[in-house]
Amino acid sequence: MERATKIAEESKNEGLKLWAYSNIADFYGHAGRLQDSYDNYLKVLEIDPNYSYALKGIAWITFSHERNSQEALRIINVISQKHDTPDYLLLKAEIAEFNGKDELKNDFLAQYFERMDKQEFGEMYNSYNAKLFADQPSNINKAIALAEREISNRPTPQSYDLLAWAYLKNGQKTKALKIAQQHVEGKTYEPEAAYHLAEIYAANGRTTKAKSFKSELLASVYELGPNTEKAIQKL
Repeated sequence: MERATKIAEESKNEGLKLWAYSNIADFYGHAGRLQDSYDNYLKVLEIDPNYSYALKGIAWITFSHERNSQEALRIINVISQKHDTPDYLLLKAEIAEFNGKDELKNDFLAQYFERMDKQEFGEMYNSYNAKLFADQPSNINKAIALAEREISNRPTPQSYDLLAWAYLKNGQKTKALKIAQQHVEGKTYEPEAAYHLAEIYAANGRTTKAKSFKSELLASVYELGPNTEKAIQKL
């Protein structure tokens, strides 16, 4: 990606540079190189001050790394004025949860689901919705159905992770463990899947195995978000 970025810079093509800088910023974020990530998002904004992907990336750094939820929310509100997509409501809900404002969190989630009902997004938000439904006992069957649909569309470890997580939330911990062991563990390095694996093992009484994920997960709190940190510490 660094080579691609250099080629983009040499090309003098602004569109190509926007793509390269924003993608390498994302890569650096996943690698824990947050200053490099931030610097490349700034390069994007020097070309296009309204580039929503870069603004959202900076908002996430501000929230998850700096724990400055107020400034992160300000940035998100600025983005939403021109690019009002439902995922910004989910980020606002996450920020509200971090601040202990459960009523506000639920309000943002209600707005999100209202958008889902009013607009047609196809399969775009299936994974988001599956995880949200998994946290709602009355909608757990919807979570399972959406996860199965994701597997049908894209039989990836991440899709199976959604299904295992939904079964865990439905109290079917043995079934969740079987799916996770067969289709998720060792097949993806995504922090969220690792977190779900740890919780599934813990629920099945495999505490030593669950704790084996702990150091990796604590190193991934930036990606997972600050709301997961307490849960990880309890493993």
